Amino acid sequence: MSGTQKSNEGLGLWRALTLIGAVCVAIGLIGQVPVLSLLGAPLAIAGAIGLTVARRRQT
Repeated sequence: MSGTQKSNEGLGLWRALTLIGAVCVAIGLIGQVPVLSLLGAPLAIAGAIGLTVARRRQT
């Protein structure tokens, strides 16, 4: 049971990273601040890849 909690914590970290990146991209596009989009896009991509890998390792 504790192993499941640890793996869920890892998923939460990747989800948060993806969400932060997506929010930065959205704010950058809406507010016309290209720096936020440029910083947020790699975060969102890395978060999505990390989340996919973490889910595959979980099963």
